[in-house]
Amino acid sequence: MERIATKRKLQQIETECVPKRTRVKKSADTKKSTKKHSEKFKVKDVSKKKKTTDDEHFEETVPDSQISLENKDWDEAKILSYEENVPQELAERFIKLLNEGCTLPFIARYRKNVVDYLKPDRLQELYEGYQKVTQFTKKVKSVIETLKKSKKLTPEIEQSILNAHNLSELDLLYAPLKSNSLSLAERARSLGIEPFAVKALNGENIELQKLCNGEEEMSTVEKVDSHITHIVADIIYKDSRVLMEMRSLKEQTRFIVQSSRKSSTKEKKDDNKKYDSKSDPETYKIYFDWTCPVQFVKSYQTLAVNRGEDEKILSVKIVIPDWFYNRLERYCLTLWKSNYWVKKGLNDAYNRLIKPWLTRQVRSELTAAAQKEAVKTFTANLEKYLLTEPIKNRIIAGLDPGFKAGCKVGIINANGEKLDACTVYPDLRRHNENDLAAKQLKQIITKHRVDLIGLGNGTACRETETWLKNNQISENIPVIIVPEQGASIYSVSKEAQKEHPDMDPNLISALSIARRVLDPLGELIKVEPKNLGVGLYQHDIPPKLLESGLDATVEKVVSLVGVDINTASQAMLRRISGLNEGRAKKMIAYRQDKGGFKSRAEILKVGGIGKVTYQQCAGFLRVLTGAEPLDATIIHPESYDTAKRFAKKINVNIKELSQAHFPELVERKTINIDLVATSKDLDTDVSTLELIISAFKQKPYEDNVISFCRPVYSVTIQTTEQIANGTKLTGVVRNVVPFGCFVDCGVGDNGLIHRSNLCGKQTPKLGDRVSVTVVGTPKPKRLQLKLDEILN
Repeated sequence: MERIATKRKLQQIETECVPKRTRVKKSADTKKSTKKHSEKFKVKDVSKKKKTTDDEHFEETVPDSQISLENKDWDEAKILSYEENVPQELAERFIKLLNEGCTLPFIARYRKNVVDYLKPDRLQELYEGYQKVTQFTKKVKSVIETLKKSKKLTPEIEQSILNAHNLSELDLLYAPLKSNSLSLAERARSLGIEPFAVKALNGENIELQKLCNGEEEMSTVEKVDSHITHIVADIIYKDSRVLMEMRSLKEQTRFIVQSSRKSSTKEKKDDNKKYDSKSDPETYKIYFDWTCPVQFVKSYQTLAVNRGEDEKILSVKIVIPDWFYNRLERYCLTLWKSNYWVKKGLNDAYNRLIKPWLTRQVRSELTAAAQKEAVKTFTANLEKYLLTEPIKNRIIAGLDPGFKAGCKVGIINANGEKLDACTVYPDLRRHNENDLAAKQLKQIITKHRVDLIGLGNGTACRETETWLKNNQISENIPVIIVPEQGASIYSVSKEAQKEHPDMDPNLISALSIARRVLDPLGELIKVEPKNLGVGLYQHDIPPKLLESGLDATVEKVVSLVGVDINTASQAMLRRISGLNEGRAKKMIAYRQDKGGFKSRAEILKVGGIGKVTYQQCAGFLRVLTGAEPLDATIIHPESYDTAKRFAKKINVNIKELSQAHFPELVERKTINIDLVATSKDLDTDVSTLELIISAFKQKPYEDNVISFCRPVYSVTIQTTEQIANGTKLTGVVRNVVPFGCFVDCGVGDNGLIHRSNLCGKQTPKLGDRVSVTVVGTPKPKRLQLKLDEILN
């Protein structure tokens, strides 16, 4: 029986895997362990409940044998409180808001006092935790129903399933029963020898020879012994006490992750053979002989070894220390009288079921944590990216550069509408005074009075920038380098074709680049998240998980920024709290038919939008030219009466809200205000009053809830051929990850500033301009950089 690798370098780590003696003593105390874990799932049974207010006392009065699917009522708030480490009262209030149809952006802005002022990110974590709780309870019911239909459900199996605490434990119990064929224990039971196995486990002497009969399955002592072993193994690992002990031991055990190079990839590499970066074994060189205790594994390391394993380059295993088995065996020997059968049955259960389950569980937990961290990295970058400051009131030319395919040009007006689109073919390899493409582009720019050029940062970016300068095209017009990730993919999407019917996708891409300068948020939300290039291993994250991350982030950003209901695109409206694709489409149809919305209240006239939807979306949709001044603010319609009474209290005219002097006037009037006393006078809560004051201080068409990052202007840098160790470059941070950040220096692939090369400085943020020094040439590996300074 294999329990642990015997390599010398693991001996020291293995020694550290044994917890301190005090921890061992604590877990041996069954009563304490039972009490600790029973708090997670309380059992409520009205028919059995005694008159007492002590939940723990009541829980002890209901024997496990009386628990069933019908009377085991899991308290979701209690489980959520336990899992997410929040007060149960808060969990109850949060679940109640969700059941009322409230969205996270609505809760974060208009019900923050109900959820103890939790930040949006924490609310998102709480929501994800609640989803897991509901998913688990549904899965339990589904498994029991499935086993009932297949006639495999016994009281003992049902009892074990109901004692599971999570999906992984449920998998341990359910996995052997999934197949249409009988499990080893079921086959043994069908032979009628279960009573003998139970007697043997409880210390009675069983003569195996007497159980042999003429049937093939019972023809020899060895076969009978094997069948009894399988039944004993099944009894042991399904016992609720054993499951609880395994749960406790797992929390104390220090598992180890090992990865090594698969033998099939060890053939000598042909120097002339070109590998794709995703399948080149050398990409995973540091993991060819890699060992790390689980608690020290970084999220990106987990994702790297997972990818290497998927690509058949790495072999990954979890090393389980002998300590786990020895402790579990010691515990099981206290539950049954026969040491022989306990050891034999546990040995069988451990090798066939428990050890593979532990491996799956540890790998699953590592992967889930890594994916969660990757999504968190992705959403943090995405949020910053979406909030790139727009440059309004400009006529902008978007350039999608290229060599053979030419440079695509798209020109938009200050409202984002297309003015012109074409392709020019500049001579980027040499300076040509009679370049026809330069003359053509000059004419277009002059004709439409272009104020700004947005240049895509893809292929031929720097060559096109130099070409613009050499031909005096950008002499008096500023050039902005624009990240173009996802623009070409969007240009061939159904949404793009619907927006620009019968138009060349290449030209749509140029228009998209221009709009990323004018309205970054409105344009970027049209692109699938994995194509924006702001994440960590985003292509390895389950699409649904990544999609939910995008949806939550975009909804949060769009809702917090708010949109003009009379000008917002369908892509923007469907991201608003409470709305979806169908409702957004109906709103656009309504405003086209009626000539626009005159007030927020008019939203209720749109088909399919009821009171709940209106409550969720109204505060995030603005009517800038309506008769009600408050319709243009972040104040929710449910608080209009309070806002008007407050305006009267501080003696300001709410009709002047959009005028330039109003914010400063409110600032003076509220500088010494007592928020608690005033909120009581107005019969409202402090958070609502703070939001009203914030809205009154807000300058016209400005939302001071959001802090923007500035667009990045073009800087002169060297070409790829000039790069060598020690070369000084400037660039823009395009992606921030746990181990550093990636910088676009205009030389193709982004360079990496590893955290070890930050030189004691803070990690730059997405969009920061930085000065760097090359510390590793781009061939054959990624460009390695050292941070010199963050530029203003």
